[in-house]
Amino acid sequence: MAIDFTTSEKGARLYVDGVYAGTTKTNVYKLKKHQCVNVRFEKLGFFTDEIRVCYEGSTFGEVTHKQLLMYVDDAYESSIATDYANVDFEVEVNQKYSETEAWKIVSQIVTSYFDNLEMLDKETGYMKSAWQVKSFYQKTVRTRTIVKQSNSNPLKYKIKIVSEIAAKPEQSSKDDELFKAWDRILKKYSELIPEFQTRLGNK
Repeated sequence: MAIDFTTSEKGARLYVDGVYAGTTKTNVYKLKKHQCVNVRFEKLGFFTDEIRVCYEGSTFGEVTHKQLLMYVDDAYESSIATDYANVDFEVEVNQKYSETEAWKIVSQIVTSYFDNLEMLDKETGYMKSAWQVKSFYQKTVRTRTIVKQSNSNPLKYKIKIVSEIAAKPEQSSKDDELFKAWDRILKKYSELIPEFQTRLGNK
């Protein structure tokens, strides 16, 4: 049996038994009698699905056209690729602000994006938000921010957006072993670092 694999999305990469076999529309792939293969299409921004195709000797004709439908990854659509993810960004505070005034601005910014704080220590200039969790069709994203005073003269703060993803929906933020660092952040947090730079910095 010969199968002509196609997919609903242009530019998707086809893998047959883990081996790259073409993009979007491949050359006809031949199966021997009683042979089975695992077929997977991958494209950035879409869910990756894998199917198993077998030839039993009478199921298909000489050439079969088989199309795989690909679905948009809603977690990908709701996020952006950014250098802000999981990296410390340092902001030097404008000298017109006292340490008390600067800390008040830090608190205002963080609480405008995050509902709850897990740790707050004004004396050392440390703040950590609780995880905010967003569940998608096939994934779960958790996000928090960490702020720490990195210098007192001149006054500086380091801000980090911690962005992590799990490969299943409806995961608890406590399931640490299921999450891994993600090089994207949800769009709702895209202005957090720029807001620190604008409101606290010398720009």
